[in-house]
Amino acid sequence: MNLNQRITIAWVAQRVSCLDSLKRYEDSYAVSQEFCEWTTCLNVYPEGLKAATLNVPDFNKENRTRQSTQS
Repeated sequence: MNLNQRITIAWVAQRVSCLDSLKRYEDSYAVSQEFCEWTTCLNVYPEGLKAATLNVPDFNKENRTRQSTQS
């Protein structure tokens, strides 16, 4: 198991624990099930990893619209 896989597993475990502590059991279950489906399909359909991965934009890029503070 490589480092990225270990980090992902640790993140999911922490997220589930956090949701449980907030008593958001439905969300916790959903994260658990999605993670289970995601990890079990990797060996059968490795191309699915790229299709199932959400690309999050970098919100710190310079091309974002800046709000003017001028009145």
